[in-house]
Amino acid sequence: MSAHRLVSTLWRSVSIRLMAPFVDESISINSPILTNNQIQDYAKQLDAIAAKLPANPKQSSAMRQGEQPSRYMGAGMEYEESRPYEIGDEIRRINWKLMAKTGKAYTKLYQEERQESWFILVDHRSSMRFSTRSQLKATQAARLAGYFAWQAQQAGIPVSVARLADSFEQSPIFEGRSAYSQIMQAVSKPCPPKQANEKEPLLNDVLLNLNHQLQPGSRLILLSDFHDLDDRSSEILTAMQDFLLIKAVLIQDLAETRIPDLTGLQLQSIVDGRNYQIASKSQRASFQAWSQDYFEDIANRLRVANVSYYQLSTEADLTEINQVLSAGIGLPLSADKGRQYG
Repeated sequence: MSAHRLVSTLWRSVSIRLMAPFVDESISINSPILTNNQIQDYAKQLDAIAAKLPANPKQSSAMRQGEQPSRYMGAGMEYEESRPYEIGDEIRRINWKLMAKTGKAYTKLYQEERQESWFILVDHRSSMRFSTRSQLKATQAARLAGYFAWQAQQAGIPVSVARLADSFEQSPIFEGRSAYSQIMQAVSKPCPPKQANEKEPLLNDVLLNLNHQLQPGSRLILLSDFHDLDDRSSEILTAMQDFLLIKAVLIQDLAETRIPDLTGLQLQSIVDGRNYQIASKSQRASFQAWSQDYFEDIANRLRVANVSYYQLSTEADLTEINQVLSAGIGLPLSADKGRQYG
């Protein structure tokens, strides 16, 4: 099995040993990953700690309908500037006066009124349904979605969410005081374990769809472990960065980078169901070296696309989440925190 295919893994023996203190046997695997009470408690925490909304450089600082000028060529309300003519520009947009003075063709740009919106993509595919600690990667993704949904609600920004699981499930656009709660209900659906080789949507297919769907000036927030990110993903994200502000948050379980020193440890791939023995120090060292290279490869692909990239563990609490995402400050995952790249 190749190193890249090993990324989607479940640690059965580790999971049983380390998850035992946190498991409530009364909760079914088919229960929502966050209860209504947990969603309400999280809202109270967010109300106390949520950072001020960071600025979006791809649109103005104004937040509400009719107050959001964005620089896009077209029939806008106010002339802003001219730039050199490019093939494909409409003839009627040529600045004839400037052309007469300079002898070169220029195209007029106008300032249009656009409303910013946010789109949150939450990955709940099989590799996210894993934990050796207090919560699944999928649960942390849901909490992060709530963090961003709360910010959008407080700023009066329309927000929608899509859940990438057995299929691509997209919500309506939410706005107003109920946006947070509706987003949280959408991302708290059950995440039971899945069978090896079970077909799931591909990240690239979803990105291509969003590339045609999202409006210029919007924010796209990606919450995932990015296990199927590849060179094609970088190409798609690079194209999307021309008209969107994209933020990617990679979610990790600490065991994915640091293997516990336990006797009889096995690694089971959810790709083919095979078990792999991790019995010696050299095997653990080899895996950790591969893991470091693997996650650095993800970071590099996102850097190439000029995407803001953050990394958080499943154990990061709201204080740590806020510190990393609002200020771009964090500690390495070995210290149970998060970090920003690029």
